[in-house]
Amino acid sequence: MLQGAASSMSTASDLVFAEQFEHLRQVAGNKGWDLKETDGPGLVLGLPARDGSHLWLKVECDDFQGKPPAWHWHNPETGACDSQADTPRGSGGYFHPSGRICAPWNRLAYKSVVRNGPHEDWELSNWMTNPYTACCTTLTAMAIRIAVELASSRFTGRMA
Repeated sequence: MLQGAASSMSTASDLVFAEQFEHLRQVAGNKGWDLKETDGPGLVLGLPARDGSHLWLKVECDDFQGKPPAWHWHNPETGACDSQADTPRGSGGYFHPSGRICAPWNRLAYKSVVRNGPHEDWELSNWMTNPYTACCTTLTAMAIRIAVELASSRFTGRMA
C-alpha cells in the first residue's frame, strides 16, 4: 500500500506548477486569453497581438523553478512548434531574431539548452536571480510580459 501511495505522490515541481497554473487560469479568464493545461506539466496559451491576430505558446514546465519553462511559439491547428509563420518579430531584442523569447525565464534562450539559444552568457541554474528576469518568476508574470510585448509597438508582425 505504501508503494501505491508513493507512486501517486506529486513532486514539489508539480505542486508549484499546479498552484501557479491556477493563478494564471484566473488571470487568463479575466483577460479573455485562451488557456489549456497539458501533460508534462505544461500549458498552451493564446494571446492577442497588436495587429488583431492571436499568437499561441506551448509551454513546457517540467522541473519548474529548478529551471525556467520552455516557451515555444505554437500552431494549435497543426501542433507545430517554433515555425516562422507562428513566431513574432519585433524591435527591442525581446522577440529575438532566432525566434526565441529573449528572457532568462525562457529555457529556450539558453545556448546550453538549444543550439540557437541567444545566450551563452546566462546560467540556467540561476535564472531566478538573473537581473534580466526582473519580476518574471511566476507563470502569470511571464504571460503578462509576453502579452504586453505583443500589444506594444515593438511587435511588428510575424517572421514569415
